[in-house]
Amino acid sequence: MCNRLLIFGLLSISLTTGQLAAQSSSNSQLVPLCELQTKTIQGAHQTVRVKGVYLAGLEGQYLVTAGCPGRSTSIEFELKSHHLWKQLVKMSNRTNMKKHVSGDGDAVLVVFEGEFYGPQVPDPKLPEAIRKNYHPGWDHMNASMTKMVVHTIQSVEPLPSDHPCASPKSDPNQWPCFQNSAPVSHSDGVAPSVGASQSVLATDMLLHESDHVCWPLLSSRVFP
Repeated sequence: MCNRLLIFGLLSISLTTGQLAAQSSSNSQLVPLCELQTKTIQGAHQTVRVKGVYLAGLEGQYLVTAGCPGRSTSIEFELKSHHLWKQLVKMSNRTNMKKHVSGDGDAVLVVFEGEFYGPQVPDPKLPEAIRKNYHPGWDHMNASMTKMVVHTIQSVEPLPSDHPCASPKSDPNQWPCFQNSAPVSHSDGVAPSVGASQSVLATDMLLHESDHVCWPLLSSRVFP
């Protein structure tokens, strides 16, 4: 009898602890995505709960916000729970499923919890002059200077049609809040102009030839 009561007590404590942890996680303060994108320093990372617009495309998955046009956060999933995963996939692929095509998905308003990473630190083996000018992105297009590894999907909902990041009816494939702009200079937080892209391409050439190591070239594609 005593053993049964002890086991029951332990189970009750375990369930209560789990519920409190879940409540604490869901009630933790939301950190503005724009603040994370602009203030997270190079090489830093932190556990956060953030709200944003999730975009899933053929070239990557991103989180954006209307407050920081031209910036995006690359998204990776290492889920500890698959809660809301099916809903996220369904919402994101709604238009593609209707048209029976494979393409960029629909924007979804989400709340994610996970690890947020600042800009990458360039390889210390590179010459100092190159390290100062080379800012590798987290995605293969070199568009996102920040990354988030999502552990929990806490909320998903369709993006309202009047949201600043909503696609216009005239061009459903356009993502107003996502611009694959030139890499940001982390010394002053200002994206270089189109003319400055020449120095970026020059850096690419140096990276490609430096120390006889084959380095991936940055994209020279120009986006509006």
